[in-house]
Amino acid sequence: RGEFKAAGIAHELVVAGALPDFDGDRLLADATRICEAEINFWHGKKKPFFKRYVFMLNAVDDGYGGLEHRASTALIAARRDLPPRVKSGAKDMADGYVTLLGLISHEYFHTWNVKRLRPAEFASFDYTQENYTQLLWFFEGFTSYYDDLLLLRGGLIDEARYLKLLAKTLSGVSSMPGRKVQSVAQASFDAWVKYYRGDENTPNATISYYTKGSLVALALDLSLRSEGKGSLDDVMRLLWAQSEGGPISEADIAAALKHVGGRSYAKELQAWVHGTDDLPCQSLLAKAGVAWAQQPPSVAQRLGLRASESALTGIKASNVLRGGAAEAAGVSPGDELVAVNGWRIRRLDDLTRLMAATGPAQLLVSRDQRMLTLTLQLPPAPDSGAVSLTLVAADKTSQAALALRRAWLPG
Repeated sequence: RGEFKAAGIAHELVVAGALPDFDGDRLLADATRICEAEINFWHGKKKPFFKRYVFMLNAVDDGYGGLEHRASTALIAARRDLPPRVKSGAKDMADGYVTLLGLISHEYFHTWNVKRLRPAEFASFDYTQENYTQLLWFFEGFTSYYDDLLLLRGGLIDEARYLKLLAKTLSGVSSMPGRKVQSVAQASFDAWVKYYRGDENTPNATISYYTKGSLVALALDLSLRSEGKGSLDDVMRLLWAQSEGGPISEADIAAALKHVGGRSYAKELQAWVHGTDDLPCQSLLAKAGVAWAQQPPSVAQRLGLRASESALTGIKASNVLRGGAAEAAGVSPGDELVAVNGWRIRRLDDLTRLMAATGPAQLLVSRDQRMLTLTLQLPPAPDSGAVSLTLVAADKTSQAALALRRAWLPG
């Protein structure tokens, strides 16, 4: 257990289940920077409305997640992701630790965006039944946009690390065929029956309101900034001021965008929130001096197959993605993949290695106790959706792009 103050407000961090070498002082220091960055985001130099906040972190063998409360949060993280004590030198910012800091940032941001600002449908709750809203793309998605961005603004990660995290989100959304089927507004409304009840067809039929919602926030932020009319930061603070930290509707969000941007954003909201077309993130990032590089798809990506591996059950198809070689061959979820071209396979790596050769392959699968031979042919290499992002050198981009980037990333 440790204590710290952020903007003069008392905070507590309670950790259970950590390894003996856990560096609690480091986590306290980093949590302080996160809290100060977020209080500054919402209130500037003013003190926030709460007097005490508590982080409760349960370290487990393997787990991740958080649940926000009005002045506290309950977190779960893998023990290996907590920072270890080091004797000297630079402290490594491991990927797992960055993920943990992002979780802390996300749940703390909910103190404003979800626990006070909240959907109008949630003005009062009926705890005897589900409560529906189409606005989780805003409340969870926009929070997901700011959780990593505020790690950057708080000095916990650098710009290259932030762009790596952003590229991961872009790649993840692009790899989901369901993004062409379900809008983020629909995903929000269906959370009760789809997001938390995934099945073998989930990647083909749904999209995450967390990840795509965060890209809607990115697109709106860069659109506002590129037009020189403020930023999404201004929109968030305006919504807070106008609602006095209370319930809001999509109409309120649209009105705040119009007030800050000087024009209606109804067209963008209709296309990006209620539509299923891909967002113009590449062109918008280019206006901020960020280079976008498409990565060649791996054999596994072209197969369009997600599988579980076990010494007892072998390789079992979990998801067959639309448009991949596995779908074209007739692979079904639940199939056990046995052999390729007469070679026994025991790991998915074996399959991708044997499929790296040109030409069709004969895939032997076991389905409901029957052995079937399927013809597997890799499609021509499409855009995989995987991207990498880098900053364009200052001498190779415009002054307008540099100014936008300097205002956006540091905040």
